[in-house]
Amino acid sequence: MKKYFFIALALTLTLASCNKNAFLKKLVGTWKMDRYLFDGQDRTLYFDTTFRGFELSLDENNFYSESYSEFILTPGSAILTDTLGYDSVNMVYVINTDTLNYIDTTIIPHLTTGEWQLINSDEDLQLRDGTTNDARIFRILDLDKNNLKLRLGNEEFYYGK
Repeated sequence: MKKYFFIALALTLTLASCNKNAFLKKLVGTWKMDRYLFDGQDRTLYFDTTFRGFELSLDENNFYSESYSEFILTPGSAILTDTLGYDSVNMVYVINTDTLNYIDTTIIPHLTTGEWQLINSDEDLQLRDGTTNDARIFRILDLDKNNLKLRLGNEEFYYGK
């Protein structure tokens, strides 16, 4: 009887490790933001405008990277002056003044790296920043070959490969 128990236990452990390897294989890769919800409302346009081209990369060595570009728009103006000629009757120079308004666009690339791990019986994904050592814990809501859905507080992140 003990023999059958140990065989069943070994078989169960083998199947559990295969299932975890399949789960990790689905999780590893580069994920691009598809949709973003805040308090249940779709805020994808806001997120995509603020964090342009957001990507989350998870590798098999438990390292992650988050990359995006931030656009900063700064209004500005320049005053252009030009001497058109000299008015000899009034004895003054004729000066034309124009104001040129523009928007200065600055693109700042951002890259965050660190380590990731699965915690709480592989239900949560923890990302630990490599420079500040801050940890963020995301609940894994859904994962398949091409889609990943995460929740952090009242935010939901939908990723695709």
